[in-house]
Amino acid sequence: MNYFQGLSLRVPSVCLAVIAKDVAVLALVGATLFRCAGVASAQVSSVAQSGAPAQEGTGRVEQERVRTADRAGARRQPNPLMPAERELAMKIKGPFTLTAVGDLILRTPIAQLAEPAFRNLVKHIQDADVGFANMEGPLIDHDNYPYSIGGVGFGGAPNSALATIKSMGVKIMGTANNMQMDADITGMFETIRMLNEGGIVHAGTGRNLEEARSAGLLGTPKGVVGLVSAWAMDSARRDGATYRIGDAGGHPGLNALHLTMQGMVTAEQMEQLRKIRDSIYARRGEVFAPVAPAPADERKDRLELFNQRFAVGPKPGDLHYTMDPDDLREILRSVRDGKEYSDFMIATVHCHQGNYAFQTYTYDNDTPDFLIDFAHQAIDNGADVFVGHGVHTLRGVEIYKGKPIFYGVNTFVYQYQWSLPQNQGGELTDAEELMLPGGFAGSRVIQPERMEALLTESHFENGQLTEVRLYPVDLGQDLSRPFSRTGIPMTPSPDMAERVLEKIQRLSKPFGTKIVIENGVGVIRVSGEQSRVATP
Repeated sequence: MNYFQGLSLRVPSVCLAVIAKDVAVLALVGATLFRCAGVASAQVSSVAQSGAPAQEGTGRVEQERVRTADRAGARRQPNPLMPAERELAMKIKGPFTLTAVGDLILRTPIAQLAEPAFRNLVKHIQDADVGFANMEGPLIDHDNYPYSIGGVGFGGAPNSALATIKSMGVKIMGTANNMQMDADITGMFETIRMLNEGGIVHAGTGRNLEEARSAGLLGTPKGVVGLVSAWAMDSARRDGATYRIGDAGGHPGLNALHLTMQGMVTAEQMEQLRKIRDSIYARRGEVFAPVAPAPADERKDRLELFNQRFAVGPKPGDLHYTMDPDDLREILRSVRDGKEYSDFMIATVHCHQGNYAFQTYTYDNDTPDFLIDFAHQAIDNGADVFVGHGVHTLRGVEIYKGKPIFYGVNTFVYQYQWSLPQNQGGELTDAEELMLPGGFAGSRVIQPERMEALLTESHFENGQLTEVRLYPVDLGQDLSRPFSRTGIPMTPSPDMAERVLEKIQRLSKPFGTKIVIENGVGVIRVSGEQSRVATP
């Protein structure tokens, strides 16, 4: 019997017990109210006599709220028992290698594939001390899963995906991403169950926000490796988990970093938008519950219209993002806490946000301003590496305070097959429908940016980063592969490797990163000066 079946069997008996108790509870209400009133009166009197400020409520929920507020407002004081320069440092002193890739979207069993172009690539993950990837979407035991997996194919990776993940050498995975809820909450729990059974450490989802935001910890012969996984979420989405307050609340879901987006416009365009807004607000008198009027002291360089925010900026069409301060504070606190419990810390974020309103969503090589800030703060709080994924393009690489930041490594495995490849009726097969020029896969594979990726390899010695190696990945960019091989990572041709690495050189140049191309591999050699980390 699984958890949900057991729950369904328990619910009727619990309901009957509650109903049976209702009469007794109602009989006690009067006495309870009088008793509570007396206690409250005594408390008010006591507070008044002591001069202490009164607090609203004394129940367990209120006490937890006060404790949470106290923790949030507390300032960190120097602690001689836990000096930051020791606790937040990379504590593995021997040689250590982390291999990190982006999203895994697996649909067919490729673990046994013997093709050298595949095997030679994944060998880098297998030979590393730790291999990291993002578990894009749910992982589901289709043979035994009793619930719907969604109407479209990204409802979940099948059982075989777990064998492929382990065969490739991936040992730790992020699960906070936009596809993780494709099979709803039950699919999220199924993913957690299967990863646990497969021995894959994970972070980013849970029964509540405490679990989703907590670091996953992987034991290795060289030390404990921690992971905090977050999803950069548009404010309108509601897939984020929520915190418990005492014994109440706590919704399952993802570790969300909520973002508020502003579109940049010129001062003249702002005035035009304000006139449009004012003409619409002039109709407020036509309804019995109008929206609030525009404040008399509103800023002239800011405006909200049709649930879109605008600001005056130098380049109209640019997009700017503001991170939710509570999310940011608590995610960074999780990174710091995770590092204090581990020897090496990975911070990762699933980020689709782009920089331009006139560019197709999730196709952007440039790094958004908030992502740079977030990565830097994560490293300042103990992360030893920062891995960005989600965006279906490559982004630059930065060495910040001796730690590698990969702003976008693209998808490592992108199989376009549906989870259950069967379509009823019609002349076309499932694969033929997908690969139509305007079909789901056909409209994507023709984008060259989408069909290239990076495998990153970070080498550490004596607790310091010494070298980063960047291996280009071909997902079928030249469109010569059959459908069954499309999206499987392969070592690219020399020409493609050169193009990809030259692009990474260009994208990394604004960060001051020097990448040398050697035999189809990008190499970043980190000097002693670069690897010197400032005390947090």
